[in-house]
Amino acid sequence: MTPSILYCSVCKKYTLKEMCSCGQKTTTTKPAKFSVDDKWGKYRREYKREHKE
Repeated sequence: MTPSILYCSVCKKYTLKEMCSCGQKTTTTKPAKFSVDDKWGKYRREYKREHKE
């Protein structure tokens, strides 16, 4: 059994199972590990600004 909550990006549901009821593989909901030396932070922030709704 997986100790954390998992997310299905297809049907947008949260579950504890590795496979969602829709048949797709679920992914972890944990954020990426923080690093002071974030090489890609500049690009993520730029992308976020450009695609703001």
